[in-house]
Amino acid sequence: MRIHRLLALSVLPLAAGLVAAGYAPVSSATTAPVANFTQGIITTKVSLPGNPYDKMLSKIDPAKGNIQAQIQQLMSSLTPAEQQQFQAEAATLSPAMTIGALMLPRKGTIYCRAQEARATTDALTYHLENYFNHATQKGLLRMTSQSSPQTVNYTYDAATVKKTWQSIVVTTQDYTVKPSSETALVAGYPSQKTTYTLKPGAAEKATPEPGQLSNKPTALDVWTSAQIPQSLNFAHPVYVAEAHGITRLVVYFDKERKQRMVYEFASVQPKAITDQELKVATTAPVLDYAKDEMQVGMQMMALMLGGPARKPATDE
Repeated sequence: MRIHRLLALSVLPLAAGLVAAGYAPVSSATTAPVANFTQGIITTKVSLPGNPYDKMLSKIDPAKGNIQAQIQQLMSSLTPAEQQQFQAEAATLSPAMTIGALMLPRKGTIYCRAQEARATTDALTYHLENYFNHATQKGLLRMTSQSSPQTVNYTYDAATVKKTWQSIVVTTQDYTVKPSSETALVAGYPSQKTTYTLKPGAAEKATPEPGQLSNKPTALDVWTSAQIPQSLNFAHPVYVAEAHGITRLVVYFDKERKQRMVYEFASVQPKAITDQELKVATTAPVLDYAKDEMQVGMQMMALMLGGPARKPATDE
């Protein structure tokens, strides 16, 4: 069972491990050398530019609780003209972009040390913690509900990453790759842009189901930094074979490039990371994805959708 592609978006914060300097053009005359990043704290942000749901839901703070009340308060604060504009913009969205806006965690924190990383993030319906050890190629994930004691914990390996949330694979067979001389500072790190454009005839043969994003986006802009380890790219839901660490990723889902997703570093703080900062505190049972794939998938989708998990159907 491949976990729904919306789950791919939900684990974006670990993609780095993943506003200080933010995003700005690089000036070679003024930019001081940046040391290679080996350990510290990375914060990330995800947005869906032009998506009215994203604009509104980004104002909600899951840590404050009572998500429904926060949404109602935001909606009631809109003027009639703003409500009309919101409805008009929402009507132009695909179902996938609507659901994606509702489920995306917009901010993440990643604790990195050498070949280990732990990411934490909060979406409207769930809290996520994800640890991965690049040396052993094994990880541990914990997802908990924002509104109930419901939780799911499971171990996984590197093969699982590519089987589940790396559902979008960008290859030179399907995409034209165009390196660019364009550079920018992303969270203080000099980054260079490469553009990937889907080749004619390489699009999906079948139309994605309602609520699902295409696994072959129209185009991508990928920004990488030689100072960020390439190993931190292992869990991107979009697999791109870049030689350096990805600091910014823009995915275009339509030919007009109106429906897009932007993932990027917000800040990078080099510092010593403790064992405690890499620890994921789990509760029993801890499942094994290789053995409990169906159970894990159903429980995670139930948590993301804010409903109770249902047991898999049997022949009895």
